[in-house]
Amino acid sequence: MTEVRLHEVELMPERTLGSPADDGPLRGRLTFGWDLLPADHEGVPAEWLSYVKATPDREFRQLLMVCSFRPETPASKGAFRHASLGVALSTSAPGSQPIARLIDPGERTRPVPSSGTGLKFAVKAGVLDMGVEKPPGANPATEEWIVRGHGASQPNPQWEFRRVKRFPLVGDHPVGALVELVPDQANTAAVLMAAELEHRNWGVRRYRARLGPSPHAIVLRG
Repeated sequence: MTEVRLHEVELMPERTLGSPADDGPLRGRLTFGWDLLPADHEGVPAEWLSYVKATPDREFRQLLMVCSFRPETPASKGAFRHASLGVALSTSAPGSQPIARLIDPGERTRPVPSSGTGLKFAVKAGVLDMGVEKPPGANPATEEWIVRGHGASQPNPQWEFRRVKRFPLVGDHPVGALVELVPDQANTAAVLMAAELEHRNWGVRRYRARLGPSPHAIVLRG
């Protein structure tokens, strides 16, 4: 078991043509947290454990992260439409970087019902009769992604989050990476976050996180 402590993230609006002049930082809508665990910690995915056991001469850490999205309030308007979390892995030595060998999830989905309807036309006594037709097996649920990961075996993994029909972008969304460390170096991870919110009056507005060196700089190995 692990406990991830969440920290408030302040979202700064991107200035665009036509954006409100008084558009200030967005607070109280997004929190972020992480935990750093040994590669063989209890509950590690089986694929990760197999990878670690197959490479005993390398050093790994589990980097677990959680983005928590909160619904809009009267004081903080706008619904989350899309968000991204990027991690830049680095060391103090130029040209030497830790690698996110495996990431989780590659894709997380939810079943979304399709409409499965069409229009049927018929002529009865010279009158056009139009109705709604549902074919056999109508309204099958299709799996649509709500979290998608990129960058396995790279030093800069990234995850995207989005809302889909009947599933707003709210609540806790955990992600993780199995990071191969660079030996004899200080290994760190810098976190970058961005989000799109849809406002009734302003349309879609883009924000970026104002992340200071603490608490969002993650030391993987000192």
